[in-house]
Amino acid sequence: MSLNRRTLLTGALSAAAAGSLAGCGGKDLDDLLAQAATVPRRPARLTWWVSEIPSRRGAVVADLIIRAFERRHPRIRVSKINALSTSDGNRSAIATQLAGGSPQPDVYLGDTTWPAQFGHSALALPVEKLLPSDFWDAYPAALRTGSTYRGKVYAVPFFTDSTYLFYRKDLLAKHGLRVPRSWEELLHTSRTVQQAGDVDAGFLWQAAVTESLTANVTEFLADAGAAVLDGRGRAVLGGAEAERAFSLMAEFTTRGVTPRTVATYEESDSQDAFVNGRGLFLRNWSYAWVNASTPGVSRVAGKIGAVPRPGFEGTGRSGVSCAGGWSNFVNPSSRELGAAMEFARFCAGDEVQRLLAREAGVIPAMTSVLGGPEAREAGDPAVLRAADLRLVARPVQTPYYPQVSKALYTPANAVVRGSLSPAAGVRAAREGLRTALEGKAL
Repeated sequence: MSLNRRTLLTGALSAAAAGSLAGCGGKDLDDLLAQAATVPRRPARLTWWVSEIPSRRGAVVADLIIRAFERRHPRIRVSKINALSTSDGNRSAIATQLAGGSPQPDVYLGDTTWPAQFGHSALALPVEKLLPSDFWDAYPAALRTGSTYRGKVYAVPFFTDSTYLFYRKDLLAKHGLRVPRSWEELLHTSRTVQQAGDVDAGFLWQAAVTESLTANVTEFLADAGAAVLDGRGRAVLGGAEAERAFSLMAEFTTRGVTPRTVATYEESDSQDAFVNGRGLFLRNWSYAWVNASTPGVSRVAGKIGAVPRPGFEGTGRSGVSCAGGWSNFVNPSSRELGAAMEFARFCAGDEVQRLLAREAGVIPAMTSVLGGPEAREAGDPAVLRAADLRLVARPVQTPYYPQVSKALYTPANAVVRGSLSPAAGVRAAREGLRTALEGKAL
């Protein structure tokens, strides 16, 4: 799909409206915002495109949210459309559907990397005028930044996600080892436990040719002090710091700490290996705590811990986490804009945010909830330690982010597989970034 097209929407939205949504302004957008500002008093039906939300106690979290909303708004009925299980698959599927002018889904759950692409392509309603002036005071600054493209907000926060180092407490205790404070120490600790025959893999992570690897690369680069883009959105990847990050990814496989199959791993693959007892350490998103600590689901339940990721020796940088999560977007072609916007606001509000802390294996977006009674009762270290992390954003400040992501994960995967040297991988990534930012990449 070309991101240069301004007339992606048809049917309910005219080409002129699509142009105004892309940032040109005009009466059509004003009319849409007026509709979205008014909650209907008549009966209305909404569809919500939502993927499965990890659950702490077995409940279907999306259904709990829908029931809570319908209690507040008995005239509005919400039904689910089950989204795909991966961010890349969801982005492609929903973009294709919305580009055809479909009025459904009315609200869709999307990755925090989507706002620039979807706002640029007029596939999301700009909502900043539909939110209270102090709305963003309740959420991390990184969420507002990531939700904004050219001064307009295209997403309403729902939950965030961060990454941690999960580890086997029992195996570290058996060998008298501490939780590693650096990547260098993690390599040594992994080999020690592997050579004793207590575990197959030392460190499990995600290096498939997907967005999963982009998140990992972003973190490793931040660990080393390397940037991908500068403040003006230009490619600046390079130098000794970037090569140090790419060299670490190669070292995991060359030293046997990570299985070579990691080059095909996404989040679920690495998590499955860890919960089945095949790994000592796991880098994954916060939801992995619930899955790995649930008896009957995980073979390592009761034997694991979670801490912020380590860093490189001598840098003073540790606890880096890619800023992730999911937000609600409003379909500009929805026939129920007022109800859709009310639902998106409801999901960002105190009632749902406390519900997430209580029932869901995710991090609520509302900062005050993280220290509340629901979060403390859940006892999830991924929630309780969220404030200790150093969040870093992926290079999402461009509508060409899918191409930028591909420019990072393709050479990084080759480095992990051993078909490119770390230095060559950095050079290939830098050239790929430049092509992507010019809108020339596929």
